[in-house]
Amino acid sequence: MTTSTLFEIEIEREFEAPRTLVFKNWIEAKHLGAWFAPSGFDVIHCAVDARPGGSWCVAYRSSSGVRYTERGEFVEIVFPERLRLTLVNEDAQGEVTVRTEVQVRFEERNGRTTMRFVQTGFTAAQIRDGMQQGWHSCFDKLDGQITADRDLRILFENWFRASERKDLNASMEPIADDVLSYEHECPLEYRGIDALRATCSAGFDQMPEGFRWDVPDLQVVVRGDLAITWGLNRMRGPDVELWSRGTRVFQKIDGRWRMIHQHVSFPYDPESGAARLDLRP
Repeated sequence: MTTSTLFEIEIEREFEAPRTLVFKNWIEAKHLGAWFAPSGFDVIHCAVDARPGGSWCVAYRSSSGVRYTERGEFVEIVFPERLRLTLVNEDAQGEVTVRTEVQVRFEERNGRTTMRFVQTGFTAAQIRDGMQQGWHSCFDKLDGQITADRDLRILFENWFRASERKDLNASMEPIADDVLSYEHECPLEYRGIDALRATCSAGFDQMPEGFRWDVPDLQVVVRGDLAITWGLNRMRGPDVELWSRGTRVFQKIDGRWRMIHQHVSFPYDPESGAARLDLRP
């Protein structure tokens, strides 16, 4: 839904995600840089100091190489309910073309978030209309980002549950056929899904009943059809708790996310060179 007057833009969008996730896409550079530019433009710089009085800046480039910049300051941040910020547009020569203010409110119901966006301060209908069109394009990209983030987190949750059941087939379901995995043990490098399946099967055989695996602080960054995730793996059993490091790369193949690479490793003792399995974050 969109309504407009000479001096403002109002846009309402609904996202199939909790408002904490939608809100973070506004205040974290790793997310903002993925969607804060209309279709056909590529973000080349993004910096965010998410606090009242903190600055933000996004620079993006057209397909012909022309650079534009949008910047401003956060006036109010009430996580995850609302935010208010100033917005200054600069053209390719660095000249200020528009000064406005943006307010965004987030309401969640049944796992879905309604975002209400208002931008005020326009002095001409032509400028307002051009900006409105750009926002619709940006919010389409935001929807794609949020959907991808949600789908990858669901993938991990299904992965965790499959590991608890020691369900090898379900564990292999999101793996690409040509996956390359750097593992804890020799031969360190595993190429192809069959090799990874074999080492996972051996790992399941060694794990006690009641084994659990998760990534408590899973980080996800999506750029188009590629995604990078990272975090500390926590592996628990009745009498054991091990932590390791994990980075995983996914690619959307035939409309589904597939892991094409992972790198897992234990920390080590620099004096002895031995792995440290007793460390905790």
